[in-house]
Amino acid sequence: MSTTGRKRGVQVGMALLAASLSASWMSGTGGQPVTMVTPEPPVSKALRPTSIPENLAGCSTAECHSETKAFTRLHGPMYVNACDACHVVVDPKLHLFKLPMAENLLCTNCHELEFDEDMMIHEPVVRGACMDCHNPHGGATNGLLRTEQYGSLCVRCHDELSGAHNLSHGPAIAGACNACHEPHASKGRKLLEFDGTTLCLQCHVSLEVEIETARVVHEPVLNDCQLCHDPHETKSTSLLLSEPEALCVRCHEDIHETVDNAINPHGAILTERSCLNCHSPHASDHERLLRNDVEQLCFACHDKVIERDDGSLIANMKDLIESGKSLHGPVSKGNCVACHEIHGGDNSRLLVRKYAETMYVPFDESRYALCFGCHDQALVNLKQTTTVTDFRNGDLNLHYVHVHRDKKGRSCGMCHDAHAADRERHIYETVPFGPGGWELPIFFRRVEGGGSCASGCHQSLSYRRDDPIIYTPGPEGSKHLESDD
Repeated sequence: MSTTGRKRGVQVGMALLAASLSASWMSGTGGQPVTMVTPEPPVSKALRPTSIPENLAGCSTAECHSETKAFTRLHGPMYVNACDACHVVVDPKLHLFKLPMAENLLCTNCHELEFDEDMMIHEPVVRGACMDCHNPHGGATNGLLRTEQYGSLCVRCHDELSGAHNLSHGPAIAGACNACHEPHASKGRKLLEFDGTTLCLQCHVSLEVEIETARVVHEPVLNDCQLCHDPHETKSTSLLLSEPEALCVRCHEDIHETVDNAINPHGAILTERSCLNCHSPHASDHERLLRNDVEQLCFACHDKVIERDDGSLIANMKDLIESGKSLHGPVSKGNCVACHEIHGGDNSRLLVRKYAETMYVPFDESRYALCFGCHDQALVNLKQTTTVTDFRNGDLNLHYVHVHRDKKGRSCGMCHDAHAADRERHIYETVPFGPGGWELPIFFRRVEGGGSCASGCHQSLSYRRDDPIIYTPGPEGSKHLESDD
């Protein structure tokens, strides 16, 4: 069928349809005509002008390009209706325009950007693609960005910054990428306004004060915060690159090896805060970046009774030491690390050397390695002496008598508390004994020139240094001093 035939068929069809509708309308109302509302003709858009007016305000009227001025901030030429600053007429009849020069040159014709040779330049700037980020007519900000904030604009390219992690940096949350980054060029890496720690301290002023006044500063803090922190988002607390222990051992490999291989790692390291329980991450007035002096730092946890994995108990050290009248030498100086490992070790109770934990042990020098770290071995190894100890009956060394036994040698902890006690030489008043924990009394008394002891171990026995007491062999005699019972 020809085109003329198709048009004629459509016209006939439309006429038949109109007649049919008219008939049904008339028949449904008893033949009486009904008034119909004639729809208003549609409003036609303004025709494209076929000539360019001298007053270019007409370009952005309600009928034409009104959207080009629908912004809080307008581009300078738009504000003064100077559309021809960026558009050149090609054909008025077709309303056809072109840019006066290549797009990558157009913006710099007015906006001159000068960069030093050592600057890092943003990739869109290198390409001259200003309109990737800027709207040429206007925007919500002075920068005429295509979005209301930097963040939503930057993630169009930097989609790795998705906000998928549960912790984000404040500027990243606010979409204020420009708080840290220059949009066009910078001498800093990654277009940062400043390099290294200097950038972070622009906001973190209290940290700057801490660094300037502290005696000890963590080396990464002096170089670059990003050695430990992610500047955008992370899954770890304080925007750390990883959890504290895993982060610290990246540099402190020796500590990692100690903890990893220790039979008894320090419990503080096994908690969520790990190293941060004891160490300040940035700066401190205490050596090794400790949060406090050693004793007070230890008291932060050891201010209560602690149950060990094997069910044994560690006393409330803070209460024991602060209430004690006679303190062990290292304890009196607050030097817990003289006897205890900080991070972990192979000995019980994190001791730096072996120490007999039970009351009765056959004599072996290795079992007293901890004590021999400070005390002369002659204290227990010399049977006769008049110089190495005052605990002697004449020249009979009573330490030797207690310790040198094949079966039931008395360990140091039988009589002495390793931390503090009310009696001189930090000697116990009572000591837990047996499976039931019976408090065995130690009635030790010092007197001028000697002393006495009437513990649950033996009958009351005395000693004198200058005028020794003679004990005769027998049930009540010297067996109490030198037998293996």
